Amino acid sequence: MSRRRARPRGPRRASCPSGKVRFRDRIAATLALATIQHDDRPGRPKVEARVYRCPSCAGWHLTSSRPLRR
Repeated sequence: MSRRRARPRGPRRASCPSGKVRFRDRIAATLALATIQHDDRPGRPKVEARVYRCPSCAGWHLTSSRPLRR
């Protein structure tokens, strides 16, 4: 009997007009953000700062821009 490989639980490579990596929910995006911040290497030009819901694909993305203060 052959074993099937489980599908990876990471980011979905679904289509988004922005071309960014799409995460299926806020939890997955937040976990990816925490991993990136924990494993951050000095000298990286951009550091992701937060997650946001994309109005185009209804998925979640990471961005390096800080939220606007009101």
